[in-house]
Amino acid sequence: MPTTTTTTTNSKTNNRIDTSVAEAFFASLTEQEIKFQTSYWSALQPINDTERFQRALFAYTSVHTSWKSNITAYSLIKDWWTWINQWDILDAKLRQSGAGLYNNRVRFIKDFSIKYWSDPSFYHKADQESWATYRNRIEDNILGLGMAKSSFFIEMLYPTTAEITCLDTHLFQLYGLDQTKNAKMYQDIEAHWVRMCFEYNVPCYVARCIYWDRKQGYKDSRYWSYVLEEGDFSQEIQYQ
Repeated sequence: MPTTTTTTTNSKTNNRIDTSVAEAFFASLTEQEIKFQTSYWSALQPINDTERFQRALFAYTSVHTSWKSNITAYSLIKDWWTWINQWDILDAKLRQSGAGLYNNRVRFIKDFSIKYWSDPSFYHKADQESWATYRNRIEDNILGLGMAKSSFFIEMLYPTTAEITCLDTHLFQLYGLDQTKNAKMYQDIEAHWVRMCFEYNVPCYVARCIYWDRKQGYKDSRYWSYVLEEGDFSQEIQYQ
């Protein structure tokens, strides 16, 4: 059985992280959950520049809104060729979605779109880069996605291999912390999450999906991730 600890302390902030609930979650993971979610997300890994761009759009539409509004907004703008370089159309689609933050979302997506399509390869992880260095490079070069949402973007690009995680308010709470008050603890929490994933042999993103899906009362992610599915995913996928 994996050996775990129950608390850790950040010397810079003098805050203690309660890891016991997170460790109980990892101990509860089943082989069935891990196998299904890993297989599913592996099949959903983007394979071209358009799909990678669409994952970024999903990250942008997830900022400060509900997961249902995230789906609605993304569904309206995923066909990016209908609004690219026509920012008034993008604005209208986002306002139709009801996701909020319209002016900033348009500004951020416009900035990202111009940068992305000028050099899509910039958003690939280099072989020599660590995952943290890659995440920091992405975060430093785009507007509107902080560390958490830059991590989310990368998770969706590399769903079964990324060794970082998007720490939202729910994961902060899992560790007994408040995202708004304890933001400096991000990398300490992430380090523990990644270590636990290695110990339990589960991809970091897959573990987070399982946690979130359970919290929402679902066995898998398809209640929201169906909007990312293309082609072969039109057939029914059974949870086994």
